Amino acid sequence: MSEQNIDLKILKTSTEPIDYQYTNGTICLFITADKGVAMPMGQRSVPLPPHSVYLFYDQKRSFNLSFVATEKVSLCIINLSIDTLHHIIAQGTDELNFSQAAIFEKEQYHHFEEASTTVRRCLHEILENENNHLLKEAKKYAILDDYFNASRRQTAYKCPFLNQKDNVNKVRDAKEYLIKDLQNAPTIKELAKEVALNEYNLKSGFKEIYGKTIHAFLKDYKMSKARELILKREFQIAEIADQLGYTNVSHFIDAFKKKFGVTPKKFEMSLS
Repeated sequence: MSEQNIDLKILKTSTEPIDYQYTNGTICLFITADKGVAMPMGQRSVPLPPHSVYLFYDQKRSFNLSFVATEKVSLCIINLSIDTLHHIIAQGTDELNFSQAAIFEKEQYHHFEEASTTVRRCLHEILENENNHLLKEAKKYAILDDYFNASRRQTAYKCPFLNQKDNVNKVRDAKEYLIKDLQNAPTIKELAKEVALNEYNLKSGFKEIYGKTIHAFLKDYKMSKARELILKREFQIAEIADQLGYTNVSHFIDAFKKKFGVTPKKFEMSLS
């Protein structure tokens, strides 16, 4: 799933448990209609009552979640990455419910609540028109807008940094400058000077918008770029390491293996 992808899936549950593959780092909204489902977890079972929304997030682990019902029941699942949610907030109201703001801070997060009238109506229309792709696209955004929009909630969280649009633009400029020349990536001090933002606001703002520290973002970007360059099969491993700013090839190999589970050479050989 790409960073800006938002996936909507209708899971058909019944008396036999059906699995859903959860991917780490993604936010899942499990939304029930007029009938509830249960989620077996070891020796216990977590109930998802009718007309409810269950938000689940795990930063590090991927695993199967199972769902079961006493009869045939449709369960709506909306899935998006934490980075996508950051992006939506940065582009939109810059507000989250205070409890939901904790998503950004915890390795695992759960939240139950009753589905709003808007969410119920959207889900009803989705289930009545499952083959209407355009309608489903519109309704999934309507559900997200309603669920994450703090204007209808009593307790709202506002990120002070994201309320300053000029600063948000500076952080985005910093990201572009950061990846402009991977051979000579700037230090945080140089980056802050380039976009005229103090280091604290740059670092905290970067984490708010992109969901990662500057160092982690650059490292992940370099690894994605490395994979892309290997797939092109135009450069030697040492050349790729150099293009990405690694003065020591072994450091590049270690970073690649940590990210993808194989060395660059083995990955390249697997393409044959």
